[in-house]
Amino acid sequence: MKVKHSELAKYLKSIEEKYRDESLYSPILLNNETLVFPFQHVEKKLLVISLNKRFPLVYVTDSRFFFSSFESPFLLKLKKEIGNSQFKAIYLNESDFCLTIEIDPEDLDKEHFYLEVKLIPFKGNIRLLDSKKNEVVSMFKYDNEPIEFFDGEEEINDKVIEEHFNNEIDIRKKEKYGDFIKSIKGKIKSINRKIGNIEADKAKAEVNLKCNETADAIFTIGLNLKGHYKEVDVYGDLVQLDETKTLLENTQLLYKSSKKAKETINRNLENLTNAKLELERYEAILSRIDVSNEKEMDKLVNELTSHHKKRETKETEFNKPYKLNLNGTIFYFGRNASQNDYLSFVMKLNRDFTWVHIKDKSGSHIIICNPKPTDNELIYAAEVALICSHATSGEVIYTRKKNIRRGSTLGEAKIKNYSVIKLNSIREESKVHFATAIRVN
Repeated sequence: MKVKHSELAKYLKSIEEKYRDESLYSPILLNNETLVFPFQHVEKKLLVISLNKRFPLVYVTDSRFFFSSFESPFLLKLKKEIGNSQFKAIYLNESDFCLTIEIDPEDLDKEHFYLEVKLIPFKGNIRLLDSKKNEVVSMFKYDNEPIEFFDGEEEINDKVIEEHFNNEIDIRKKEKYGDFIKSIKGKIKSINRKIGNIEADKAKAEVNLKCNETADAIFTIGLNLKGHYKEVDVYGDLVQLDETKTLLENTQLLYKSSKKAKETINRNLENLTNAKLELERYEAILSRIDVSNEKEMDKLVNELTSHHKKRETKETEFNKPYKLNLNGTIFYFGRNASQNDYLSFVMKLNRDFTWVHIKDKSGSHIIICNPKPTDNELIYAAEVALICSHATSGEVIYTRKKNIRRGSTLGEAKIKNYSVIKLNSIREESKVHFATAIRVN
């Protein structure tokens, strides 16, 4: 599926007219096919570049939620080269569905780059090119084979954009939580199988429960209790016996079988009740998944997995935080829950260093490597907190690192004895300096 070429060209022109020179935050990999660039000063707006196999599209939409980013080598390259930049232009080629997005870095000393996007079903890609050398620096997704131009049929309007973005969110949900959902369904299947086995075992035990009555009847028919019998007729029913044992020994075995059956039935009733309660619990979890947003899903996943595995403690390529150097003072900050968790609770840092976070919102953990930071250092850390939360003003809290404890979910911190800074704006020099952040080696 593709939109009409003329419709897309007209729409992209309207995007350029409306958002030219607007600042962009670093890109986020929404799912394995889609990049989004949040606008810094246009509240809750995203520039979406989707390589959806069936319906690739570029558009601007509302961002109802804050998304953590998936990771990829291409994304890391983008963040390095065009993180925190300005949107300058977007235009579509006249003869195909290839478009160009011009982006200027806020740091004037950095190289200028642009993105080439091919919106061809099953053939899409994004290329990052150096504007001076016109060389491909990095490429994202499918192939780069030439293809004959065919015009699309779809209109482009608010409804199409909303449906497209909702589909991207659904894809993200499947990619992020697919294994978790599969495990819940697997547990439900396993519990149903367990219930079936318990009920079969219970039915078998109920048959053996009557052995007590059979043993009582044998004593009333007047047979030699010391004799050996292959079978006996008990009021018209043939009862099979162990011929190597006496009749008395066989009746004792029947009593034991009846007693064991009674114990089995009682145990099975308890196991059956517990299994059905467990089944109800996992079925309730499965129903919650359909209506939960990403924040609720993350909490649910962590609640269910925290009891079965240890918290992430090893350094990996994905949980390394970022580092800034301001006049010799080192600042560390995380951009997702994994990085925040590693920075605040695993990384070997002085417990008297200063810990900073935006107030009453999810956001970056920031550590100033100074037990007694200057006013300027505190203000700068607060500005970093706002930038990482896509905010331009607000309240930020700070405390000693030793005053925070791990919460119940990954990256959550419980805090005591904190102070508050209120900022009405972010200094331009702080935005420029923030762009110099590098990942910890």
